[in-house]
Amino acid sequence: MKQSLRLLMLAAALMCSVGLRAQNIENDPRLESPTTPYEIRQDDDIQARFRAILDIPLAKNLSLEWSEQVRMHNNVSDVDKILSTVGLNYKVLPWLKVGASYSFVNVRDEDVVLVNDKSVPDVTWQNRHLVNVDVTGSYKVGRVKLSLRERVRFNFRTDQVIKYEHPNPAISLRSRLKAAYDIRQCRWEPYAYVELYNTLNAVTAVPNYKEYNIAYKQYISRIRFSVGTEFKINNYHRLDIYYRFHMNQSYDLDYKNNKGDLKEWRHEKQNCHVIGLDYKFKL
Repeated sequence: MKQSLRLLMLAAALMCSVGLRAQNIENDPRLESPTTPYEIRQDDDIQARFRAILDIPLAKNLSLEWSEQVRMHNNVSDVDKILSTVGLNYKVLPWLKVGASYSFVNVRDEDVVLVNDKSVPDVTWQNRHLVNVDVTGSYKVGRVKLSLRERVRFNFRTDQVIKYEHPNPAISLRSRLKAAYDIRQCRWEPYAYVELYNTLNAVTAVPNYKEYNIAYKQYISRIRFSVGTEFKINNYHRLDIYYRFHMNQSYDLDYKNNKGDLKEWRHEKQNCHVIGLDYKFKL
């Protein structure tokens, strides 16, 4: 147990150091950009997420998980994403778990078009493929369970993209440090966690991608804070109710397709408030 605690502490320190190094991509002296991006601050958004999960034990310490999730945004007025996910989880040791999952995602894409000289929304749906690989270490101190999860995500797009503007797949490392409290003789288990989303292959801006070699950088694209509680209805049914606060940022590039010249480089920021409910049924 002492060794597992030391491993958790080391991993947490590495997570923090990665986050510090990844900040402020536009201040990186190695950046080959002719200018700095212009800032866009979007209004805060209120979002909602609802998920149903089926947990199927396959063998000792091995389980299959299937889930369906709906995500809403624009102040809970529009469906943003629909995810269908299947994954495997395996407990290697009492304090170490590994997992892998695949998600088929429908993503809402809204644009504005002119119809009879009037601007009207044009909504289309695009597909994404997500592949996650997880490693989770845990350690219990009294009635508090600490865990650190490292997740590598591969996000594959199916639409036509310019590789100099959007990597495909986009790869990210998500580091989550969580604390849950086991209340004695109680069905409620409150928890809190912080999670960092670290992009690993974001492209950088260059004056002309035909004349410059494109380099890849990393930066923190999201900092997530979450509080919630799990409620054990019985041995087969569980609920997870939570609130999450997202601090998002992204760097978006636009080039002239035929010439390769940089047209636009934007640094977008937005805060989001997320209310969620998960229902889990275990066979």
